[in-house]
Amino acid sequence: MGTLARQSSWIAVLTVAGLVLGFVNMSLLYPRYLPAAEFGLTRLVVSIAIVAAQFAQLGAEGTVIRYYPYFRGRSSRNGGLFRWALLVGSAGAVIAILVLILFHGRLSTWFNDRSGLYGTHGLVVIPLLVAEVYYLLFRGASRAVHRSVAPMFAREFLLRALQTGLIAAHVLWDLPFPLFLGLFACTFVISTVTLIVDLWRAGDFTLTLDPVRPSRRLIRSMARYAAVTLGVGVAGVAAGNVDQVMLAAMLPDGLEYVAYYAVAMMLASVVMVPSRAMTMPALPLIAEAWRRRDLGTIRSLHARSTTVLLTLGFYTALCICVNTDVIYSWMKPGYSTGAKALLILCVVNLVNLAGGLGGSIIGTSRRYAFDASSGLLYLGLNILLDFFFIRLWGMEGVAWSSLVAMVVVVAWRTAFLWHRFKLWPYEASALIKLTGAILVSLLAWWVPSTGTPLYDGLLRCVVITVPYWVVVFWTGACPELIEQAKKIARRVSLR
Repeated sequence: MGTLARQSSWIAVLTVAGLVLGFVNMSLLYPRYLPAAEFGLTRLVVSIAIVAAQFAQLGAEGTVIRYYPYFRGRSSRNGGLFRWALLVGSAGAVIAILVLILFHGRLSTWFNDRSGLYGTHGLVVIPLLVAEVYYLLFRGASRAVHRSVAPMFAREFLLRALQTGLIAAHVLWDLPFPLFLGLFACTFVISTVTLIVDLWRAGDFTLTLDPVRPSRRLIRSMARYAAVTLGVGVAGVAAGNVDQVMLAAMLPDGLEYVAYYAVAMMLASVVMVPSRAMTMPALPLIAEAWRRRDLGTIRSLHARSTTVLLTLGFYTALCICVNTDVIYSWMKPGYSTGAKALLILCVVNLVNLAGGLGGSIIGTSRRYAFDASSGLLYLGLNILLDFFFIRLWGMEGVAWSSLVAMVVVVAWRTAFLWHRFKLWPYEASALIKLTGAILVSLLAWWVPSTGTPLYDGLLRCVVITVPYWVVVFWTGACPELIEQAKKIARRVSLR
């Protein structure tokens, strides 16, 4: 438990630091110092690399984590499992690279907006793909040997810090875009190499050549699990990234709209921070409860966590939505095109939070295959609706597509949990109390402007914060947060 607590603390710190750097990069630096089309190209190639890497690694990341205990203690420290995972992932990477090279002309035609940047610079996706594939594989190896901090450091903090430095260099020396793009790809390579070096220094990076002969039953089990985790992984990363690919392909100035949408996605993702903080420590508790077949504990965790997530999520979304004009006043004028998409994406993330720990509960149960099927349903709906909604509403259509798909999938998962396990995460009294807090906080929309965007933003946040949390505490809408606040107050008073 000491190791888990220590790693969880470091992960929380790195997540917050990475979030701050990501906000600075995506909201303030990239939009200010790169033309929208060039910024959009960086987002597009990253999206393509992320989706392609998930296919290329063929579920090896999750399989390494799940089956490492079965190989540990064999002919070497990892029984050859890492070697086979790297072979599978490398083969998938080679195939993905060949596909991207062979179809580069077709993709260039597909993404042929007025800038023509993808046709000229699109092959920078190759080093990004390689870096992403090996990052996924070595992240799986790190987690298998209980070194979860290094992957978070490499991707959440180091990568973003390197990109902050790159933008600073661009501001100082006006780097040509091809050089900037090459160095941008290098930031991903460096973060992956950092992860490999950490494993090597810890003595956990061993590629034994000893023969490994797992039983046929184990091989079949690994293959099934790899297929399921591949589906979950692709669905998990593809949705937002596919949205950006569809925008680039279907709109005349696609790369510019990719930039606008990427900023809106990043801002809306702040609503999901409570979920990221809660899911990691909750997973081992849920898994242990499943082992004991303790549905009571799972039911309590599911209901309490959903109330906490919605309480924090509604507050965060209100602060963002009421300050959209303030946020976009710090960017170039074109980025305000994404304001409506930002509002819709905040609702998307609130619907996601309303699902509570449903995905984690299903994923750690014997019905884990349902997690993959629901994720693939989300992806399929998202792509299909993107195609039609972009034609109808442009960039906002992508956000509406995500909202419809999210509502369908969260409703399906909730119905599955109720039908199969009688798990229901919602308490009517808590939802009524939260509704009251939200309605009172809407007064912030009528706060008169001071003429200074920064002061306007601070004033609106105060007008939201005070009545919202007064109502939450007075009505007892979220007992867990109230108890946590009391504990913090007692500790402060003792000091």
